[in-house]
Amino acid sequence: MLVLRHNLPMGAPAAHVRVACLLLPALALAAGAIDFDRARKFWSFQPIKDYPAPVVRNSKWVESSIDAFLLEKLESKGLAPAPPADRRTLIRRVTFDLTGLPPTPEEIAAFLADSSPKAFETVVERLLASPHYGERWGRHWLDLVRYAETDGHEFDVDKPNAWRYRDYVIRAFNNDVPYNRFVLEQLAGDLLPKDRVTGDIEEPTIATGFYWLGEVINTPVDTFQAAADRTDNQVDVIGKSLLGLTVACARCHDHKFDPIPTSDYYALAGFLESSRLRQAAVDSPARAEEIQGALAHLEQRPRAAGAAPVRDQSYEVFEDFDGVDFSTWTATGLAFSSGPVSGIADSGRYSNQAQGILISKQFLIQKRYIHVRMAGGATVKLIADEYTNAGRILTGGDQFAWKTIDARMGVGNVGYLAIEDLDREKSVAVDQICFSDQKAPPPDPGENGIAPPPVPGDAAPPSTFAMAATESVPKDSPIHIRGNHKTPGPAVPRRFLTVLGGERQRPISNGSGRLELARRITDSSNPLLARVIVNRVWKHHFGKGIVETVDNFGLTGEPPSHREMLDHLASQFMAGGWSIKKLHRRMLLSSAYKMSSRPAATADAADPLNKLLHRMPIRRLEAEAIRDNLLAVAGSLDRTLYGPSVPPYVSAFMDGRGKPKSGPVDGAGRRSIYIQVRRNYLTDMFLTFDYPLPITTIGRRGASTVPSQALWMMNSELIALQAERWARRVLAGVPAPEARVALLYEEAFGRPVSPDETREILAMANSLTARYGDKAKAWADVCHVLMNTTEFIFVR
Repeated sequence: MLVLRHNLPMGAPAAHVRVACLLLPALALAAGAIDFDRARKFWSFQPIKDYPAPVVRNSKWVESSIDAFLLEKLESKGLAPAPPADRRTLIRRVTFDLTGLPPTPEEIAAFLADSSPKAFETVVERLLASPHYGERWGRHWLDLVRYAETDGHEFDVDKPNAWRYRDYVIRAFNNDVPYNRFVLEQLAGDLLPKDRVTGDIEEPTIATGFYWLGEVINTPVDTFQAAADRTDNQVDVIGKSLLGLTVACARCHDHKFDPIPTSDYYALAGFLESSRLRQAAVDSPARAEEIQGALAHLEQRPRAAGAAPVRDQSYEVFEDFDGVDFSTWTATGLAFSSGPVSGIADSGRYSNQAQGILISKQFLIQKRYIHVRMAGGATVKLIADEYTNAGRILTGGDQFAWKTIDARMGVGNVGYLAIEDLDREKSVAVDQICFSDQKAPPPDPGENGIAPPPVPGDAAPPSTFAMAATESVPKDSPIHIRGNHKTPGPAVPRRFLTVLGGERQRPISNGSGRLELARRITDSSNPLLARVIVNRVWKHHFGKGIVETVDNFGLTGEPPSHREMLDHLASQFMAGGWSIKKLHRRMLLSSAYKMSSRPAATADAADPLNKLLHRMPIRRLEAEAIRDNLLAVAGSLDRTLYGPSVPPYVSAFMDGRGKPKSGPVDGAGRRSIYIQVRRNYLTDMFLTFDYPLPITTIGRRGASTVPSQALWMMNSELIALQAERWARRVLAGVPAPEARVALLYEEAFGRPVSPDETREILAMANSLTARYGDKAKAWADVCHVLMNTTEFIFVR
């Protein structure tokens, strides 16, 4: 690749310009078409090759093939790797890397006392088996999929059950689900057999929440534009997170740098436009059978009969539920599973506690109002082009009555109705649905009776629901000329990217085609899937990726520093069953990972950016790890796994439309991954420490150093509270002042305190005690100071 190097002004974004990325006739023909054969010669599009480990002079340093690849380049520059890190540094490093939590004094002592050759391997295995491993690495994944639990924009509406996707991710990492299967489930889990079960939950369907985590405009002026923007975000996240390609750059024109024509973008868009969002029952087959059996004896409980159908010709009857089943509706859950009774869709047929969703066939919205004759306390929604706020009925009454949905915003769009009963305290019964241009509903027939109340003990086991994808009407998306949906071009058959899948791909033969797309993406012949995830794991262990632009493996991305090693690791990763935990072992048990962060002066001069990895980098902890570290040393960390999110703490200074009720300042002691991610009200501490905005894939967080971080550490209510709790705990448990200081240093930094530090800390504690007349307050200030040190939030 031709590179021009020149002096750039201070603050310029790069130190060189890659002319080859700007002069793309290398990939383009005179007529504007892309020469795919030539494009496939670019390194990231070439097949993965398992290069053998090179022969090096200092073979004693080599504990892994990784070491040989790194050492070869170091020796070629006359450099040597840094010496090994001491054991205390090593256990603190690996414990934060794998669990995001500090090692306890007991864990440190056990490692120091283990003189066996496999002492470090034992630590690694213990950490990989920890349930907190999934929390740490699940959070890395959530950065890639723009995870949030609200829609953002003006109203920041909740995404119901979004947290179940987060828990799915944590379980998948803890269970070491093969990465290709993990990706397959997220792209098409609803289309796979329900054969991967955890407890009472069927996992693959939950995984498809992946698609629906993005921002949503709840009341768009132009629903077609909003739908196109949603699809664009989905394409962007799929491209960056899984393939390391900026596919969304081809929305308005052929990609300016990579071999991705606009037609490829709209080919992918077709898969997404052929799918839609739903709240899916994700009970395991065994659990669903158990619930069905428990409800069977309630089936004969009398229910009200439906009213006579509307005869007025100004009202178009869409549904009167007189059929023997829901043949044109899709039922999820057990509430509606056996069809209508006496002309009524009744979610309380078995029990008020049965839950479910009933979804109509799709229809073109032509009338301005939808009238629903209903009783009960659940919800009927009109979803127009996937936008729920086209209209909804939030509640019904105790007796049958007409309720009206204003559908004017959805006229001209394709929509469907969803009857939802997700509340175990209520049920809903729907008798008739009519369309009309009249705002007034039809005359009520006067038959207002509803079912008799449930008998005591009338209960049903609960179903579990999650945000998920489902099939919609299959379609091929037309190209939007210059990205404008108002100027459609020819439709593009759904297919994978041409540069990866070839010019002649099998046509989509079934439904949306998401399952076929998922299989093409996860096929071992795809050269990007394994390379990209291996590079991501490497980045989290070694500070930067082998390809530093972790989300961009295209022509504008950085070239790999050790291409042969990346391919070797990717090849071994696939051969090892796509196991992330095996990949961790390969990296962590290398001599490279166990290096010190102290370089030789000659090495730093020759490799100032540490591209050759002659030493381990010093890294600041991420926002969540800093907060979890605070809670852990204070003794207030709740290590409970999974469950609904804790509302974020919202201070008086955080204001705006849709302001939620604040959660507790300490998040109820839960780990940071369980704090609700509200797009408009992100936790202030997280934002201060470079938490990524959940808009698109962010595989590499920033690590800024700004005054607001020091101010937060000094003045935050959270840190003051944790300092007080830490002080109370050590005062109660360690009466001797010198021993107390030693324990604080072990817990905060994982190392022994020096005599000078002991002397300074005791002098400070004694001085503050004399000033305050309160030992607990004085030691809380001592703890606050230790939390404010650089050493507390950095890993060497």
